[in-house]
Amino acid sequence: MRILFVSQLFDPEYSIKGLSLMRHWVEQGHEVEVVTTFPNYPTGRVFPGYKRMFKQVEEIDGVRVVRLWSHISHSKSKISRAASYLSFTFMAFMYALFAKKPDVLYAYHPQSTTGLLAVALKKLRGVPFVTDVQDLWPDALIATGLKRRGFAIRLIDNLCRVVYAQAAKVVVLSEGFKKALMDRGVPEGKINVIYNWCPEEARIAEIVVSSSYYINENKPAKLVYAGNIGAAQALKALIDAVGSFPPTTLVFDVYGNGVEKAELESYVYKVGYDNIVFKGYVPSSEIFSVLADADILAVHLRDEHLFKITIPSKTQSSMAVGKPILMAVGGEANEIVERSESGITAEPSSVLAIKAALSKFVNDKSRWKMMGKNSRQFYDNNFSTVANYQKLDTLLMEVVDANP
Repeated sequence: MRILFVSQLFDPEYSIKGLSLMRHWVEQGHEVEVVTTFPNYPTGRVFPGYKRMFKQVEEIDGVRVVRLWSHISHSKSKISRAASYLSFTFMAFMYALFAKKPDVLYAYHPQSTTGLLAVALKKLRGVPFVTDVQDLWPDALIATGLKRRGFAIRLIDNLCRVVYAQAAKVVVLSEGFKKALMDRGVPEGKINVIYNWCPEEARIAEIVVSSSYYINENKPAKLVYAGNIGAAQALKALIDAVGSFPPTTLVFDVYGNGVEKAELESYVYKVGYDNIVFKGYVPSSEIFSVLADADILAVHLRDEHLFKITIPSKTQSSMAVGKPILMAVGGEANEIVERSESGITAEPSSVLAIKAALSKFVNDKSRWKMMGKNSRQFYDNNFSTVANYQKLDTLLMEVVDANP
């Protein structure tokens, strides 16, 4: 089988469906080509070792990786970000139009625009495709401030419906996403729930020994957040909740970059919270040692309906590390933590609810070890590559077999 994988996000950026999955497909005997751009997320600057040019081709462990020029943006400007998505989609389409014809195209990131590329290739070259819904559009745009009834929202909604209609299969990351698409008329049989995994699970296994979880009663609890610091994460409520504790009881280390980082740093300094430290961006090669050194890992998103039907990727990484989780997302993510007994939940954007959850953590450290073990066990059974690679393999074979 010849697989064409199109994604604006790819290794060495932190990509869930990235190089490890491509290697797996090569090991299965498939021919794999990736079309992407030059790595720049989340800093908005091209990574060291890469230079933006019209086209660059790499061969990595049998995977052909084609990097194409695109506009690069990491600002709050919606126009600039749209230009980034559209420029990549145009370049990827022009390349795929004349490249060797694949048996199947996997449209990954961003789903809305790579999906349109896939529709065009289906019409022009008869290539069946799978579209992978990691962000539910236009809902994700509404959640970050775009007008619900604006022209752009209606246009994006209609375009996404075209993608769903033309796709051979639609992959979603949660049961909530599946229901949302069914409500939009997508047939249930076309939708496949395949949970995300943590791409670094092999490295984590070398770092983490959950059975030796050690609690130091004489030190403050260390809460860690690692990830994007943007509007969707809405970390101010979490910061205010943590800031209400003395530094002898609870400390909070924040790792990552994002459009809200500078504003939140200024806020912490202004109000005088002395138990919160912004640590900056840490490469994915190092971040899991940071997570393994935490007592509790925080996951928080803005209080929006969309986020209540998703499972943020920090859920998988936190569970893979085998740590107790403060889950303040609501909906399906909270239910997973409650069902697995892997942490304590709170309603998102509620300082009082988050503070109450943190109080439970710091007042009962004896539960941390069991929560951590439960986290790792749930990950192995539900989120791991072992559990989900086979589902993707089967899905691709079904698409190709149905399109002889």
